[in-house]
Amino acid sequence: MSARAGVGLPGTVTMREAERLAAEAENAGASSVWVTDVRREPYLSSAAVLRATTRVTVGTDVAVAFSRSPAATAQAAWDLAGYGNGRFVLGLGSQVGPTLLSRFGVEADRPAARLRDYVLAVRACWDAYRKGRGRYDGEFYAIRQPVFSPGSDDPWPTIPLYVAGVNPVMTAVAGEVADGFAAHMFCTPTYLDRILRPALARGAARANRSAPPVLMPLVVGRDRASLALQMTTYTVPAYRRVLDESGLGAEADAILAAIADRRRTEAAGIIEEHCLDQLGVAVLDDLPGRMRLWTAHADLIGLTVPWYGLDRDAQVALFRDVLRAVERM
Repeated sequence: MSARAGVGLPGTVTMREAERLAAEAENAGASSVWVTDVRREPYLSSAAVLRATTRVTVGTDVAVAFSRSPAATAQAAWDLAGYGNGRFVLGLGSQVGPTLLSRFGVEADRPAARLRDYVLAVRACWDAYRKGRGRYDGEFYAIRQPVFSPGSDDPWPTIPLYVAGVNPVMTAVAGEVADGFAAHMFCTPTYLDRILRPALARGAARANRSAPPVLMPLVVGRDRASLALQMTTYTVPAYRRVLDESGLGAEADAILAAIADRRRTEAAGIIEEHCLDQLGVAVLDDLPGRMRLWTAHADLIGLTVPWYGLDRDAQVALFRDVLRAVERM
């Protein structure tokens, strides 16, 4: 893995705040700065981070793919790569179906097959931008004129493309078509090693290539209770296999029942007592130890902060404390 961890910006920060915090992260020695797609426009935020830095890798971890057309995503990523002199990484995820519909008003059936086609369409657009001509005809997407204004962009930086996943089907897609796999913080070492790594290898074998590296995010909080509360937001039926495969099936039943009955505090208590030590989290005071645990399983680490139950000022203050911890490592 990189000698230094990367960091993920709090999802609510404005572009001006993103500039300031990214510069602080670079000065603290972070290897990368990642932008989420939970409140702000991730590509505009990425531009702000690139503007404020000169050395760190900058990427989306992750941008929601299906809320934008492949051509729109390809163009944004292409311009960011040029603006940042090759420092930009495009990370894409499908987002859970009900959330995709409630946030963006769009639906996407067969998400794994669709995201595979989406990635191939993005890459075809990049190839067309470089050559000045091209098109894409796939299972879900057809882009017949990606180069609307004539001309080619060559030379131009290459763009690493990461795909996010939780289930093995989507993870295999990442293994097949992506340059990196963006794991979810709702993950355990057991699940990563026994389920996701083999899925990456299966997908890579389909394309006769090596499995891509794994980027693992760790949510860093001031105490276990706040981290457990954050993990309740990810304890959904679509993700319960993480717990099942980690020997926590009974706990998953209890947590999901409590959440369905609006007993979130009770659900958080179960997570804190039985599950938290296995998930992608770290109490700030124990960050070096958690880093040692996860670097044995992942290739890259990104440190972020909780958003559930914390206002923006509290998130920013915690993020700055995380930077101080990175600086001491």
